[in-house]
Amino acid sequence: MKLFLILTPVLALMACGGTGEAAAEEPVVTEEAVGEVEWIHDDMDAALALAEETGKPVFVDMYADWCGPCRMLAEEYFPRDDYKEVLSSCVLLKINTDNNQALAARYGIQSIPTMILLDPQGNEIDRITGVMGSPESFLPVIEEFIAQGL
Repeated sequence: MKLFLILTPVLALMACGGTGEAAAEEPVVTEEAVGEVEWIHDDMDAALALAEETGKPVFVDMYADWCGPCRMLAEEYFPRDDYKEVLSSCVLLKINTDNNQALAARYGIQSIPTMILLDPQGNEIDRITGVMGSPESFLPVIEEFIAQGL
């Protein structure tokens, strides 16, 4: 009976996919999750250097692994071909706000997801906070947003 009481929580944790480690160590958003579009992860300097080199604005996706709307963007919106086409005019950067709190504070992130459009020098052009509507209805918002930086 004691063995059953000890194993039950362990088995329940394993069945739910938990490992007992902090969620921050298990990134949900990966290169595979966003499809073929190439994202830079958690490296603002690299993104700005590439933006300077290419003359493109930087599209920053501020997210956290535990954020449902953030995962929805990464899994259902950004991998779509129509989004890939629009996003291809930018350097793409994902910033995990849990792991980059100083950078999130620097840009005044108060809720996520927040998408920020930066010029190649890192100056903010505009931002969108949250996800509004279906992928189809949100795409024109993203298109207009990105057009401001081109």
